[in-house]
Amino acid sequence: MGSLFLTFVGLSFVILINHSIQGAPPGEQKSILPSCSLCNLVVRGIFQSFEIGLTDEDIVDNIALTCISRSLYDEEICRGVASAAIPTVRYIYNNSLVDPGNVCGILMQEANCTFSDREKLEWSIAPSSIAKPDVVQLTLPSAEMPTIKVLHLADPHWDPEYMEGSNANCGNPLCCRASSGPITQSEDSAGYWGDYRKCDLPWRTLENSVEQMSKHHLDSAYIIWTGDLVPHDIWSTSREENMLIHERLLNLVKRFFPDTPIYPTLGNHDAHPVNTFALPEITDQELGTGWLYQDAERLWTKFGLPSEASSTIRHGGYYTALVQPGLRIVSLNTNYCYTFNWWTLSSAKDPASLLSWLTKTLEAAETAKEKVHIIAHIPPGNGDCWTIYCREFDKIINRFESTVAAQFYGHTHNEEFKIFYDEANDTRPINVAYIAGSLTSFTNLSPSYRVYTIDGQRPDSSWSVLDFSTWTMNLTEANEKGPMHLPEWFELYQAKKEYALADLSPKTIDEFFSRMLNDDALFQLYFKNYYKATDNFVSEGCDEECRKKILCRLVTNMSNNSNSNVKYDE
Repeated sequence: MGSLFLTFVGLSFVILINHSIQGAPPGEQKSILPSCSLCNLVVRGIFQSFEIGLTDEDIVDNIALTCISRSLYDEEICRGVASAAIPTVRYIYNNSLVDPGNVCGILMQEANCTFSDREKLEWSIAPSSIAKPDVVQLTLPSAEMPTIKVLHLADPHWDPEYMEGSNANCGNPLCCRASSGPITQSEDSAGYWGDYRKCDLPWRTLENSVEQMSKHHLDSAYIIWTGDLVPHDIWSTSREENMLIHERLLNLVKRFFPDTPIYPTLGNHDAHPVNTFALPEITDQELGTGWLYQDAERLWTKFGLPSEASSTIRHGGYYTALVQPGLRIVSLNTNYCYTFNWWTLSSAKDPASLLSWLTKTLEAAETAKEKVHIIAHIPPGNGDCWTIYCREFDKIINRFESTVAAQFYGHTHNEEFKIFYDEANDTRPINVAYIAGSLTSFTNLSPSYRVYTIDGQRPDSSWSVLDFSTWTMNLTEANEKGPMHLPEWFELYQAKKEYALADLSPKTIDEFFSRMLNDDALFQLYFKNYYKATDNFVSEGCDEECRKKILCRLVTNMSNNSNSNVKYDE
């Protein structure tokens, strides 16, 4: 076996793994895979290593040697990520669950890579057997009508190993730890309350943030928590630590909100290995995700979910619950659509039967005259959510536009909207997804959370989002003041006031998007809030390419399919 081939195999894995662990938030990832052709070379090298009989240990050794020789990451990181990933990739290959020529089309769908046989990937779910009711024009309530407040926590990413004074500029996917190497410049020292570089938050900052929330928002009717509790140390996670983090953070929130219901979802980082959500039929104890779903069911029902949610949580990490008469929460596990979930490559049809279940759940809600709020981690329509999954989800939103009052997501770490449009008339907006910024500062973002004002408490409530505010704090100022002064949290903006919106209906948000196409001052305001007014992003500004990218994220429902409303003056 030639040393050149072994080096190629090692480099292949390094490239593919590095592609999936880029440090920037998902919306800003910069892949090191420069072309579809190189991606296909990588895939061939990986699968050929299985064919010639290399063991997992052989492959891990090759990756480690290649990493060291090319000074990409240190041995611990590459060995850790590869050791976690290879058994799953091998299982998928050995069981003929993947067509090698389709892999790059899935992994790099935003680059429009070709497929060897796209028909093998095709699937669709059965449409609702109940005819769509006539769409009734939404009437928003007057100012005197009762409302409720809802608290949204997204992407806390607690790092139990965060250490003040450690190296915040270490070159690894995650820094600010004792293991982050020596500091060569004083400005590279990690702050007491956190750091804007590739660092997640220390416990003290998360504890302070939840305490702050309780002081201002203890009257919240309930809390939605859209996942990613685990830090970005993807090379060294474990099931035991992930479960510990999950329970500690839930306990923290319940300490300050003892009587407030919590409706959680799972994030891609909450699995071990990271991103790896196996199909329910994978019963192998080492490869399956049953351990995570069992732990989620134990904790979520302990903290208030009804017992009838248990069966679907244990099956696929999703559930529904009646919040109060007239309003139902549907919590989805959209990690099944994540292109960096190795199991997405297996071309499963409607993974975990999630979308079929969603259709039936929405049918029942429609019959009961309930409105539904959908919550999940990864927003369908993002570039890292598999296209076919997004297309089928979009059909469901279209069918149940009179039932789904709003959607809520995290994952991107940024402050965003996403508009859904009518399939038959793609100029008619039908739904809005609200994407909240992250509590973690990873990477170069101020910690934040959201509070929504919802029309509610009446038999005929629309349960629409009437407004929201985003709260944040400045890490630089907090670190300068030091441990003797608590961080100062403040309201960054209120959506209606900030953007001069009459309401937050789909029609008004679509008009807001249209205004930004030609009003650069308005766009720059949105851009500032998109990055939560973090100094380095705002000072760098946003050029035309940046502007197009951010605006397209508002109106692209399906990956690879730009909405026809995206038009720019040349």
